[in-house]
Amino acid sequence: MSSSASRRERAVTAMLVVALVYAATAGFWFAKQNAAWKKAANAYEAARSKYEKECELISREKECEEEYEAERMKMRTFREGRATDTEWVGIIDEIAASNHIQISSLQANAEVVAGEVLELPVEVKSWEGALESLVKFMYEVETTTRGMFDFGYISFQPGKPGYFRGKFTLTCAYVRGNESDGEDAGGDGGTAPEGGEGFADGDVQGGGDGVGQDKEDIR
Repeated sequence: MSSSASRRERAVTAMLVVALVYAATAGFWFAKQNAAWKKAANAYEAARSKYEKECELISREKECEEEYEAERMKMRTFREGRATDTEWVGIIDEIAASNHIQISSLQANAEVVAGEVLELPVEVKSWEGALESLVKFMYEVETTTRGMFDFGYISFQPGKPGYFRGKFTLTCAYVRGNESDGEDAGGDGGTAPEGGEGFADGDVQGGGDGVGQDKEDIR
């Protein structure tokens, strides 16, 4: 009797062990499958989002081209090989002076080619002025029709009472045109964008010797 009960107990125990092994195996398999499905779903969602964005860009291709052309038309045009550093430095100095911003150290760096557009980074190493003057200066630089400028880095800290001082960088964007473009605008200088003024003879003098030098040397 006890021997028979013992065999039944061992059989039940073995069945329970087998059932637990199967349950654990099934649970592990389902867990892996669930993780795989989640990974596949995330990949699908990312691909779908990318596809929708690409479709949107394709549908806006003409609009983007028109926007690009409109921005390009705002840029100044200089003939091939013409140095632009003294021109941009002069404009920045004039706008700063008219807004009571004192610039004591300024450097034009090397020209950068960005597709059809060229960029001249200008680093102002030291400026000083009131906060209101700085705001007005930045607004006029961003909205002037004399060229296209974009502020990069800017820092300021308290200076003498009521004034701030610091540094900032500006990028001047422009394009190159043929020799006749410069002559039609008034000699060797560049053409002004629509709504701007042309250049007088002798503007933008001197080539690239000013690149990488402080404004005292550029002048």
